[in-house]
Amino acid sequence: MSIMEPRGLARLKQVLINDKHFNPVKFNEVLASDVFKTLQNYMEITKEDILSRLDIDAEGNYVFRCKVKCNRLKIMGILNS
Repeated sequence: MSIMEPRGLARLKQVLINDKHFNPVKFNEVLASDVFKTLQNYMEITKEDILSRLDIDAEGNYVFRCKVKCNRLKIMGILNS
């Protein structure tokens, strides 16, 4: 960052550079797929039963929202202690 360049402008440039290498749509698909695989261990669901979205909030934090519709939970076995 040069002395003449405001800090916010430098941050914006860095975000734009990083965004070229980061595909939020693809990341959301991969994240949703991983969540789906995990949830399948506990409930009977299809890929159509999951709605997910990756957003950025006002503070610049990533927020992953996921809604899952499930008609039936899987019966869990008894764990040995």
